[in-house]
Order: sequence, then structure tokens, then C-alpha cells
Amino acid sequence: MAELVYTRVSTDEQSTTRQTHLLAEAGLAEGVDGVRMFADPATSSKIPALEREGFRELAGYARHGDRLTLSELYRLCRDLADILSVREWCRQHGVKLRVLSGALSGITDLAASDATTTMLVKVLISVGQFQRDLQNELTREGLAAAWAGGATSGRRPQVAANGDLEQVRRQYRDGVSIAALARQHRVSRVAIRTAVADLLPGRAEQPARAGTGEPLPIRIEVPGKVARRLTGRLGDLGDHERQALQQGREVRRGQGYSLHVTASPSVHRALLAAAEAMDEDASAADRKAFRIYRDRLNATANS
Repeated sequence: MAELVYTRVSTDEQSTTRQTHLLAEAGLAEGVDGVRMFADPATSSKIPALEREGFRELAGYARHGDRLTLSELYRLCRDLADILSVREWCRQHGVKLRVLSGALSGITDLAASDATTTMLVKVLISVGQFQRDLQNELTREGLAAAWAGGATSGRRPQVAANGDLEQVRRQYRDGVSIAALARQHRVSRVAIRTAVADLLPGRAEQPARAGTGEPLPIRIEVPGKVARRLTGRLGDLGDHERQALQQGREVRRGQGYSLHVTASPSVHRALLAAAEAMDEDASAADRKAFRIYRDRLNATANS
């Protein structure tokens, strides 16, 4: 019997330290006989477990009688439909399933087909999903009430609003990381990426806005998934980027839409950098939309 261990984090900035610590306490660590580690780094929980690259590798290795162990269940799946799919896969392949922490940690095999285990899994997962939905609903209601009272959404201020734009750009050129700059200037990483968009790797620095030296505006069709993320975080954008989005023309395409945005190449690059910085929970479709926007920008700017 092999001990199959699975870990996952949503972004490159997150660490698996807590997961590996819990697993190591249970004797499940890299190099231990009979233990095989699998991981899905920088992978959104919105992607079903059975479709993730790391889990597919695990599925190809698993044999009847193996046991799959997780530090927490939400590292594998967050909703009832996903856990039921994983349970079914485990039963079909004769693999036991357990978690080391949380409400389900006392169950020896979460994939067992007996009535008690099935009921507990369904009830506890449904309760967890209800709590998340309720928290999201309360957050939306609180923001709506705050906006109605004239308050802002509570986002951190922009770099430009702080008067720190040139200092941030100078520090970034000197090698200070985006995360460190965000902490130092008390703004979000999205705001820092927006401020240094034209300095990021693979992007040519744009000339300063002065006289007739400003690049000509270009119109780009921004995919709806990208536009939706950006318009939901206007407070993290600079004045030029926010204005470009607000003046964009929405074009409906079937059930989706795109936003035709006319702006200078530097503004488009700042928008793209901001969108890519918001991808903690981005799905595969979201990342595809980022690539489409980037390809359209490169093609238009270089034409």
C-alpha cells in the first residue's frame, strides 16, 4: 500500500509550509518509505480536482489499496459536487481518503460507501459551503450599505494618490520586490504592478507623457472576463486606467461580452498587469482571457 499525499495552493505567493507540517507530524513526508507526494502549485480551487495536473498525475500512479491523505479537505475541493466526484473516483479505484484536520478528520475513510459516512460528508460539506456563501452575502450587503452612506470600499490607496509614484518606480528599478513595495507604501500589490507596468519583464518602458511624445491611443477588445475583474477593482487602478475602462464601449457577444477600450499602450499594459495580479482565484478560462488580451495588445502595439 502506498501513502499518496496531495497539497495545493492558489497562488505562487502562498506556501505549503502549514500543509507539509501537518503531514509530517503524521509521518507523511518526502523521502519516507511508501510515501509519494503530489502537488498542484498556483492552482485555483475553482478547477475541479480531477482536472488538475497534479491530481491527474496522482490518479495515474494510484493503485487499489492505496490511501490518499490531505492536510485539509479544501486543499482538494470546496463544494459538494467536487467532493462527491472525488469520493466516486476513490471508490472506483479502491483508494481510501482521509484528512488530518477539520470537522471530517475523525473519519477513517471519507470514500467509504456506508450510510453514516456518506451522510456526514454531505452534511458537513454543505454546512461549510453555506457558511462561505453567507459570509459573501454579508460582505456584499455591508459594502452596499457603506457605499449608500457615502463611504469608500475600504481598499488601500493608490500609489499615485500617495505621491509615491516616482519613488516606487525608482525602488523597483533598484531591485525591490513588488510585495516589499506594497508593504512599505501600504498599498495593494495590484497598485504596485499598475505603477510599474511598463517596467515588468518582457515589457518595454514607455516614454513619459510630455508634449507630443505621448504614444498614439490604440483600441483593443478586452475580453469580458478581464474587464469584469478590472471594473470590480477600480480603486486599485490609476486615474488614466480607471478613465479608460469607464469610457470603454461594451459589446455583447451571445451570453458574454467584451469591452472596447481606447488608450495608450502604457495604459493597456498597466491594465493587463493589474488583471494578472488579481488572479489568485483565476480559472483556466480567466487565464486564457489574460493571454488573449496580452496577445492583442502586443499585436496592436507592434503593428
